[in-house]
Amino acid sequence: MNLWESVRIKDLELDSRLIMLATHLGYCDEDGMVTDRLVDFYSERAKHQPGLIIVGGCYSEHLGMSTPTMIGISKDEHLEGLQRLTDAIHSYDVPVAAQLYHAGRYAHSIILGEKAVSSSEVKCRLTRETPRALTLAEINRTIENFGNAARRAKHAGFDAVEIIGSAGYLINQFLAKATNKRNDEYGGDFGSRSKFPLEIVAQVRKVVGSKFPILYRMSGEDFVSEGLTLEDNKILAPKLVKAGVDCLNITGGWHETRVPQITMNVPRGGYTYLAEGIASVVDVPVVACNRINSVRLAERILLRGKVQLIGMSRGLLADPALPTKARNGLHSDILPCIACNQGCLDKVFMIEPVTCTLNPLAGNETERKLGPSGIGRIAIIGGGAAGLESARVLRLRGFDVTLFEQSNRLGGLLNLAAKVPGRGEFAAYVIYMERELKKLGVEIRLNEQATVGKLVDLEFDCIIVAAGTIAGAPPIDGVEMAHVTSAYDAISFGLDNLSTVSIIGGSALGCYVGLYLASRANSVHIFESDEALGVDLSRTTRWVILKGLKEKGIHTHLNTQVTEIDTDYISLLTEGRYRKMDTTTVVLATRPQPNDRILKRLSKTGIRTEVVGSVKESMNLLDVIHDAYDLANSLQL
Repeated sequence: MNLWESVRIKDLELDSRLIMLATHLGYCDEDGMVTDRLVDFYSERAKHQPGLIIVGGCYSEHLGMSTPTMIGISKDEHLEGLQRLTDAIHSYDVPVAAQLYHAGRYAHSIILGEKAVSSSEVKCRLTRETPRALTLAEINRTIENFGNAARRAKHAGFDAVEIIGSAGYLINQFLAKATNKRNDEYGGDFGSRSKFPLEIVAQVRKVVGSKFPILYRMSGEDFVSEGLTLEDNKILAPKLVKAGVDCLNITGGWHETRVPQITMNVPRGGYTYLAEGIASVVDVPVVACNRINSVRLAERILLRGKVQLIGMSRGLLADPALPTKARNGLHSDILPCIACNQGCLDKVFMIEPVTCTLNPLAGNETERKLGPSGIGRIAIIGGGAAGLESARVLRLRGFDVTLFEQSNRLGGLLNLAAKVPGRGEFAAYVIYMERELKKLGVEIRLNEQATVGKLVDLEFDCIIVAAGTIAGAPPIDGVEMAHVTSAYDAISFGLDNLSTVSIIGGSALGCYVGLYLASRANSVHIFESDEALGVDLSRTTRWVILKGLKEKGIHTHLNTQVTEIDTDYISLLTEGRYRKMDTTTVVLATRPQPNDRILKRLSKTGIRTEVVGSVKESMNLLDVIHDAYDLANSLQL
């Protein structure tokens, strides 16, 4: 099978086997109405013609809404906007499906204005609230509302619907023993717990007719205690098909799953086996997804001949032109998704609009149009993320750009981050940007210090300082000793064959260097003066990093201050008590300092100087890249 050959889902023909999966974006108004922002986002992706676009989730009733700004399909007032959305996507000859969604206990009472509902009254780890159990009458009404939503989808011009029965939402809550404690016809054994999704499928089929395609999004395995296993779902899948499902879209896990599903440390395509397992028991097309972020990987999966379709979301968030570039053989021109989650899943959990760390245009297709053409010579100091993005955008606008990087390669601290176990995707972005800047004609000067004298002599019209940060040294006696090093140097120089390592600082930097050194030392200790580790890590990454520290046997010491470093021990203060601990290597992972020395010198020259990225203030990768885009796109000489 080839990714770019056609395939059918019932009577719906897709021009390719690449599906853009439903992605919660948060672009609607607070009543679920379609906005220009949503239409512009999907139009940009439809322009490059994936085989099918699934939009959603589209909540089927008020109680199914997890955030006010998700797409509504719960009332007829939503129809006009939905029709505008389907018309926009259809204008590029791309079919579109609506994902019918009900959050169940994943909805917050503060958003609903009342208690969330579920199969049973089981406290939710995600919301930390206990829902109320649906009555039999309410179950029937919920099933009817799925049907009503499907009717609206068909009326609004959608070519298919997808029922979401994954991720721990309401349907999962009925299926799993973990959340279904009912003793009526919808609880008990697996057959009874399956009654709810099967009746939803039957109702949707009744409403839309025999020819309208129905997809079903399934957790191939729940990865929660008393959740469904792959073997359970192999029993359920044929029943769903018999009830009226024409295509099964297989993901994994719930939002409260403690097994990573789509974070950077998950191997690319690591959960394809779930889709292949389901495909072995059904005769309808099956979609494989989760951490499939490259076309070549997608093609290898299809070549195995077990699944018929590939689902991708974040890859198309990062680069909407992915299908066009891949069809033309321009694989190296595709901006990769690095699974950092900062712009997508983290934003969802913060109830903020989704964007992409690496693509500032995602969700801002209208607001962030490329600025006007410019003329002039610009120097950029620093080849990290801020310098790379500034150079790219300025060159696209026509400026003559020279980038100075004092090391032997571009990427800055991203190169160090990529060496940390499970964080290797950062390297994919650096490689992409190296190629992109060379293709654009940016003059890159590696191994070259940008001195003030040199910058003055070269007569640049503007200097952009993107020098990032340098290692900070805390005010502790002994930091100057030979066995003390910075976290940056510990990773950069590849320290190895260590005995006992003490890391001072438990921020993201301290956690990362701990993971890096875990296999290079007999024992690793992280000391943090506050009460929590990794507080500057994002929500969807932090728990994975902390889990990694535990699995690697790294010792963590909270509310502990290092007061002195000696030749073979460190002094510690914990809860008012002093003690000593033997150590052979000390790594400083305290807050980095802005690398602003040249900025202070440039201020005396009169040359126009701009500052971008973390040299200006502490920023995560998303903020650095978006800040660089905005500066470079608005700069006028």
